Amino acid sequence: MKTLKSLGWSAVLALLFVPGFVVSLLMLPWIPLVARGADAICRRGALWMGAKVPFRKASHWFDWPQFFHLLMQLVLSAAAFFAWVSLGFFAGVLIAIPFLPVGELSLGEWSTSNPILIFVVSWGVAAIAIGLLMIFSRLLSAASIAVVRFVLSPSDKELAASRATLIDAFSGERRRIERELHDGPQQYLTALKLNLATAKLHYKNQASSEVMETALEDAEHNASQALRALRATVRGIAPQVLFDRGLIAALEELIAHAGVDAALQVEGNSQELDETIALLAYHCVAEALTNATKHGEAQHVDVRVAFSNRLRVSITDDGVGFIETPSKDLRHLNGTGIAGLRERAAALGGTVKFQNTKDGEGSVESESGAQLILELPLSESLKST
Repeated sequence: MKTLKSLGWSAVLALLFVPGFVVSLLMLPWIPLVARGADAICRRGALWMGAKVPFRKASHWFDWPQFFHLLMQLVLSAAAFFAWVSLGFFAGVLIAIPFLPVGELSLGEWSTSNPILIFVVSWGVAAIAIGLLMIFSRLLSAASIAVVRFVLSPSDKELAASRATLIDAFSGERRRIERELHDGPQQYLTALKLNLATAKLHYKNQASSEVMETALEDAEHNASQALRALRATVRGIAPQVLFDRGLIAALEELIAHAGVDAALQVEGNSQELDETIALLAYHCVAEALTNATKHGEAQHVDVRVAFSNRLRVSITDDGVGFIETPSKDLRHLNGTGIAGLRERAAALGGTVKFQNTKDGEGSVESESGAQLILELPLSESLKST
């Protein structure tokens, strides 16, 4: 399988050499765009070959690592092109010779007109040429993937910054959970304890049945409230329905408890996702709904989930947005919520965009509002249902 994939990738490199070289020359003033295209193509090639390269965002318009990667891949593409043209074409001609009206086969000073000998010699030499092509393909593919890994992987500084962002995101999530437990279940459980103490006191004092019933009703109410608050907290961390019934069912339940008018649209055939991807998509929608209600003052939210070779989740609201209202509290834009989503998506080879509705393609008919878009590749983690 590795040999076949190496042949396939070297063939792709050979096919891309001429158009890649021509486009690089014609678009020389915009060479960073060509370099970004080569980045995307070679990352997909590396993933297909079984080598996952961590995502690295270009730091500047002219990104030196991407430019160097483009040059190296052009050199390797040229080598693949000449290998396929010489060895591949030569092998093809030799394979076809026995079926052509050739009276005599000559190789240097040696020649023969025996049809059986012509077949054996031509196909034998063709097999040698194909073997050499396989060897060159393995070497070129290995070199191409090594260049992708070495040049396009994040630097130590970038990895440190990414880890710091994730640590901040996890710390922010921990503080959020602590706050929700303190303000929700803990308060109701404390009240429940007081209710039970009151009921015990009334029981010792042989109070009337009405007083005891009232104390027990208060205890039951606080127990129900504590259970409801605890379920809401658990739902925000990792809802069980997500693991039992999948992403769409979990999003339907999340929207039902969002406290805002929301609609869910599913495009394409629903797929069973890897738990990591499904949980990230769920948290992305939860974060967008929280921003829409808490910061954006939204009245309606559209949630779209599209399945193809990529998972695309877009959440669009009709709130006040974040460009027209600079006086609003917009700490969430640069806070741990969106930043954590971006880093987690980047680790999976995806992206997260947070933009004004006017800059996106939301279905909410409003000149304001915000839009959060998550895109993740599914080639390695998708399982058809």
